[in-house]
Amino acid sequence: MKKGIILTLTIVMSIIVIGAGYVYYVGHQPMAKARKEAVEIAEEHAGLKEMDQFFWYNGTETYFTVTGKNDKKENIIVIIAKKGAKTQIIQQSDTISESEARKLTREAKNPKKILETRIGMEKGVPIWEVAYKEENGRLGYHIITLKDGEYVRDIGNI
Repeated sequence: MKKGIILTLTIVMSIIVIGAGYVYYVGHQPMAKARKEAVEIAEEHAGLKEMDQFFWYNGTETYFTVTGKNDKKENIIVIIAKKGAKTQIIQQSDTISESEARKLTREAKNPKKILETRIGMEKGVPIWEVAYKEENGRLGYHIITLKDGEYVRDIGNI
């Protein structure tokens, strides 16, 4: 009797673990596919040879961004529109860094916690979107230009 219960619990737990793994795998497929396609476009259009980061930005439109080094060993940012795969290539030396974007957000918004940053485009302007948690626990987004950190807009109290 005891062996039967242990066997049943073991089988149920195995099914739960396998099911959770499957759900995780299926849930990450769109991100993996987008990343792979973005890297291929960046290799083709910008000579990307070494990838550092991948960002998925959903603003008024969706953009995928890949950062890394091109065939001349220059640090580049390649922003790719999801619709039409139009690309914009930017030298990283012409932009503010991720840490600078976080610093500007801390100074401007005094958030409880910065959650993540991503590069995208708003109205044809490359931007940093910094997601943060406000003191009241609500979500906020501080959007600044990629080039010089100039304020674009805030979305807060979400």
